[in-house]
Amino acid sequence: MKAARFYGGKDIRLETLPEPVPGPGEVLVQVEATGICGSDLHGYHAENPRRSSARIAGHELTGHVVGLGPGDAKHREGARVAIEPTIPCNECPECLSGNYNICSELVHIGGTVRGGGFAEYMVAPEDNVYILPDNVSFEAGALAEVYAVAVHALSMVPVQPGDQVAVIGSGPIGLTIAQMADLAGAESVAILGKPDGPLQIAQQMMGAIPINVDTANPVEDVMAWTNGRGAPVVFEAVGGRSNTLMQATEIAAKRGRICMVGGHVAPLMLDARYARSRELTVTWAFCYGRREGEKEFQIALNLMGAGKLDPTPLITHRFPLDEISEAFAVADGREAYGSVKVLVLP
Repeated sequence: MKAARFYGGKDIRLETLPEPVPGPGEVLVQVEATGICGSDLHGYHAENPRRSSARIAGHELTGHVVGLGPGDAKHREGARVAIEPTIPCNECPECLSGNYNICSELVHIGGTVRGGGFAEYMVAPEDNVYILPDNVSFEAGALAEVYAVAVHALSMVPVQPGDQVAVIGSGPIGLTIAQMADLAGAESVAILGKPDGPLQIAQQMMGAIPINVDTANPVEDVMAWTNGRGAPVVFEAVGGRSNTLMQATEIAAKRGRICMVGGHVAPLMLDARYARSRELTVTWAFCYGRREGEKEFQIALNLMGAGKLDPTPLITHRFPLDEISEAFAVADGREAYGSVKVLVLP
């Protein structure tokens, strides 16, 4: 099969590898669509790539079931499926309480242990394979993982009807959180980000207030939007090396609730006196687990199947697997290409 192997940084090589074989309780999937995630771009920016750690990345994916390992009684060949990429141990206290996203033994499909979706075929445990609703396309279903993150973020910091919600970050995570906040009944949602393209998408999709952080003063604009109060709920969805925690505290209302969702690779700073005097609450959200006994990945798929969440406007670019290097360049060049979610279609 054809597969893209990642050797660190921008060293991505298209290679021919043996087709994987499903083991007991596993499923062989022919990949139809895989999204490029912001966390993929963190590795793409690596300054000192380790060429010995080649892997097949890609954890936002959909496909067809084309093979079953021994003992799998949950699936049938030909089924249209979406893949949940987090594989917990299912034995530790965190897993048994439903919080398997913080399992100490958590393994990610598309990481160093298990191959992901930037290939023609991949293998997943049967518990990670979800039936795709009939009315959800393979391309749309590839964003189920992104929406699961948004579902979990609102589980950690619920949005109440009438809340004014500020979302820092106009990438796919920020835009899906904004959609979830709107669905939860937020009075209004403001998106702080760049460039203008994603902000316009948010404005068209849910009437969000666009605030371009390059051309405006985001703190002043949020205060004007909230009549000087600040936002009662703030979601951060940038990560990387941005010190967005400080910005989140600056735009939050007194006793405001902040949810840090982005994956940061550099230390964060804030003015503790400022946060303390306003009694701000900061909560961290990582991946997704269970909400009231139901997997948040399934909740995301259910909402998509019900037509309550539409990922289509977020998909801006599509590339075949042969052009994966170009796909990553476009995903990385948001300002130049206006990219939001870039899909690779093996």
